[in-house]
Amino acid sequence: MRGKKLLVAVLLGVGLCFVPALGYGEVEHWADEAKASLMDFILLQARVDYMMRNPTNFLNVSFYYDSKGRYEDLFPEGVHTKGKIYIDITDNRGLFSYMSGTASLDQFKRELEVIYSFIDHLATSKYFDIVAAFRSEEEIPLGYFYQGEYHLWEE
Repeated sequence: MRGKKLLVAVLLGVGLCFVPALGYGEVEHWADEAKASLMDFILLQARVDYMMRNPTNFLNVSFYYDSKGRYEDLFPEGVHTKGKIYIDITDNRGLFSYMSGTASLDQFKRELEVIYSFIDHLATSKYFDIVAAFRSEEEIPLGYFYQGEYHLWEE
């Protein structure tokens, strides 16, 4: 009996040593220091609006403003992203699966029309201010949109 009480006291003492540490918290100061540009905020808001207004059929969409051309490596040669809004569209619903080339391009066009409607107030021209990449669920490049034309990735 005495041994059980001693064991309980030791375990309780050790356990209570961690309680004050768990209750102590502080907001990390670095989280408040990073500044987001207004463009980043508006593009994030567009992503949220797109998902909220299409709750049952939205694709995984991310918007980026490429001020330096750092996304050009993701596209075939000759596609320039500097100064454009880059839209990364990943098929998380199997929408592009098992489609032929022409059917895929038609589906890309339909989806980009919907997505573009959430940022049309930012871009003065869909044909010159937008670059989009379409990817499968496995992140395999399927096609892209550049200067008003839809292309399959193999071309």
